[in-house]
Amino acid sequence: MARLNPFTLCLLSAFTLLPTSDADAAPSAPALMHGIDGQIAEQDYCGYWASEKLDGIRAYWTGSRLLTRQGNPIHAPEAFIQSLPQTPLDGELWAGRGEFQTVLRTVLDDKPDPDAWQNVRFYAFDLPDHPGPFSARYAALRQIVSKTASPHFAYVPQKPVTSNEALKERLATINEAGGEGLMLHHPDSVYVGQRVESVVKLKTYQEKDVIVVGMNPGKGRLQGLMGSLVVRLADGTEFSVGSGFSDAQRANPPQIGSSILVRHNGMTQKGIPRFARFIREIPSL
Repeated sequence: MARLNPFTLCLLSAFTLLPTSDADAAPSAPALMHGIDGQIAEQDYCGYWASEKLDGIRAYWTGSRLLTRQGNPIHAPEAFIQSLPQTPLDGELWAGRGEFQTVLRTVLDDKPDPDAWQNVRFYAFDLPDHPGPFSARYAALRQIVSKTASPHFAYVPQKPVTSNEALKERLATINEAGGEGLMLHHPDSVYVGQRVESVVKLKTYQEKDVIVVGMNPGKGRLQGLMGSLVVRLADGTEFSVGSGFSDAQRANPPQIGSSILVRHNGMTQKGIPRFARFIREIPSL
């Protein structure tokens, strides 16, 4: 092993002793409540509150700052920020069905474009600091929105589930309209910053975040392009995803180490997502 000269050792010591500033520190992720994936056939959801699952970007409003789920600041225009109430809110930045990329481009811009932000609204669906059950939090949220009267701020409408059959019909209607699915909240659930069984995500398909760990070259018409990506689940299971990509995405595919969202229909006996297809790359927000 090569020995370091005194000058190099001095430099290393100096950098080691330098204090870490607040600006360099990793952001602190807010303690948000997350739901579990569910199927209508699994249980009776009568009495739950149901809302459309918005295909936007999860956002947390502290009462003065807008943050991503990882705690990174969202640079919204001052008019947008000033229009929000001084109450912590859990919600979604949304621009309508099928407009995820529009929201992504807008939110990722460190220099907010006021014109682009005109297409985005903050849809609140919960009050993290409210101590009551979901039914009481929803009532309080509606009052906050009505008193705020901001064009940038709304709440996600909730409707009580009358039967599983009615729930199936609503889910089918949302899917036909290009929506993502439904979110169910038990009316008696309290807000806790963790994954809970009292919040359920319902879809006619399943989705998973996976890590890109390799790449297979294309053949035939795809010669010279990416043929499929080798991806890894959280439990270490690896499989290939070869559908859902445009030719442009195959020419410039997600890089190894990046995260992508895949959609699938159930799992095989080996624990591999069945009919997995690429949906989009997941940004590091």
